[in-house]
Amino acid sequence: MPRRAAIRPHSVPRRPRRRSESPPSLFDAIAPAPEDAELLEDLMALVALGLLEERPSPEGPVFALTELGQRLAP
Repeated sequence: MPRRAAIRPHSVPRRPRRRSESPPSLFDAIAPAPEDAELLEDLMALVALGLLEERPSPEGPVFALTELGQRLAP
């Protein structure tokens, strides 16, 4: 005789099913984030707060403290 699934009473709420992580897009799977992506994110946040300014240079962007950043530096 086959077993029947347990019947849940209507008063007991069901737990929501956990969604599985969506698979990475083809682009994400091919191109991993650069090693310094988090550092660049942090620098851009400090630029947005007005603590740093980005200056161009032949070797790439250079970040410098603004007046506000200098006042807050320990």
